[in-house]
Amino acid sequence: MLKYLLYAWFIIIGATLGIYGAPFIVEMFDNVPGIFDNVLVHGVVGAVVFTLALYWTIPYLIRWIRAIEESLIKSNVMDIVFASLGMIIGLLLAVLISFLISMIEIPLINNVIPFILAIVLGYLGFQLGHKKFNEAFSQLPLLNRIQRQTSHSPTKYLDTSAIIDGRIIDVVKTGFLEGDIVVPQFVLDELQLIADATDSVKRDKGQRGLDLLSELRQASDNVSILDIDYKELDVDAQLIKLAKDNQGVVVTTDYNLNKVCQVQGIKVLNVNELSDAVRMMITQGDVLDIFVSRVGKEEGQGVGYLDDGTMVVVEGGKHLVNTQIKAEVKSVLQTNSGRIIFTKQVEAS
Repeated sequence: MLKYLLYAWFIIIGATLGIYGAPFIVEMFDNVPGIFDNVLVHGVVGAVVFTLALYWTIPYLIRWIRAIEESLIKSNVMDIVFASLGMIIGLLLAVLISFLISMIEIPLINNVIPFILAIVLGYLGFQLGHKKFNEAFSQLPLLNRIQRQTSHSPTKYLDTSAIIDGRIIDVVKTGFLEGDIVVPQFVLDELQLIADATDSVKRDKGQRGLDLLSELRQASDNVSILDIDYKELDVDAQLIKLAKDNQGVVVTTDYNLNKVCQVQGIKVLNVNELSDAVRMMITQGDVLDIFVSRVGKEEGQGVGYLDDGTMVVVEGGKHLVNTQIKAEVKSVLQTNSGRIIFTKQVEAS
């Protein structure tokens, strides 16, 4: 539809240029056949020549218009309002200037220049209104408050690791993750591929990921599947391109993907970092309630876990397996995979 609309515009512009420009060209030659001294012929020739000369620009114009459309969709309401006001002011200026130009009795200038002015000043007004509205808000407290209320949080794009991990569901349920949450189709395809794997461990992970995704969609109305696929790129590269093109945020637990996004200037929400940030602060001498669930690697040790998954090693706790105890913290070891807390059972007084 957009392509045919552009062709129609080309025909109209070409016909206009032909009607008003061809007479000047005809006057430059002697003995021009009468058929060429006709307004209809001038319009048809102008439309055909203009369209054939510029038809190759159609794909580029379509891409440009689509990019503007996507940008407008992502903009908040006040962005669009100020941009529209700027464009209207630009068009009004174009009308005023065109009125002055109309005093010049040259048909080509009177009919073509106003059209060019409307495009240029309308565009400049749109850009100024869109990019300078923050300065206007700073002078108008009431509008500033409205803008904050209508501000748009960037879209969050989930990767496979964040879905399989599962903790993102609790984050969404608590309301800490604002804005639209999108699962790209290529991430869903990767989940399906993992769920169909012959390896039982991978298959279980994939099936768990699909179940968690279903639960996530039920937990929030802001979760959606985006049907997009950059077939020439791998999954991580596709996710990076998608987030970069749309100024979005990548949600992941993948360390390498996290680093690549940071290098490319893409904002990342790492679920592991969030988990570390909200973990309970534990220092030497604290007393913990621990359920000793299994025997440790070292002789005589028992092992339990905090609610956040932190491993707690109980010295001499081998005989306390399947028992709830109070344990005093002796030391905390920070490793690449997380914290390990070493404790000793508190003797009953």
